[in-house]
Amino acid sequence: MSKRNYQISGTVGIDQGIEIGLSYGHYQRYNTEQHITGRAAHNLPIDTSSSNEVEICQPATQQLAEELFNTWNDALQTGNARTVAELYADDAVLLPTVSNLPRTSLTEIENYFNHFLQKKPFGTIKSRNIKQGCNKLTDAGIYDFEIETNGEKEIVPARYTFVYEYRGNQWKIIHHHSSVMPEK
Repeated sequence: MSKRNYQISGTVGIDQGIEIGLSYGHYQRYNTEQHITGRAAHNLPIDTSSSNEVEICQPATQQLAEELFNTWNDALQTGNARTVAELYADDAVLLPTVSNLPRTSLTEIENYFNHFLQKKPFGTIKSRNIKQGCNKLTDAGIYDFEIETNGEKEIVPARYTFVYEYRGNQWKIIHHHSSVMPEK
């Protein structure tokens, strides 16, 4: 096969120069004027369906990130693990600070907080970086946790990532990672 590039519709941003292992039909191999998927009468890719659906993007701002973290932190203050777990989506992933086990269901997330809330945690954001998307918000940075162990309070510096998604008219945590700072 010759080293020609065929642009496949719907693949903007994908390297089209790698033809090895890509199977072309007879017409595409020998007719350089023909696109692999062809073009419709209105010069639109025929493999791209049209849709009447419109997605409305909710505003994702730094202020929203602050509000969502405060809501989560306030839920911690209730001491109720279910209240905290309800802030997570059904398919959320929690990679918690003081457990080696990833939590991938609301039951597992609630179970983690049943134990973690015994430490009476309170989080304070030290620095954050916000990434905004359509109905998604990522808040990543550094926070300090004040926790209580055997009546003694201590500050635990940690890294965090919260990924929120707007679902069913509310923002839910879909991914949360927290880990103790590796260097003291």
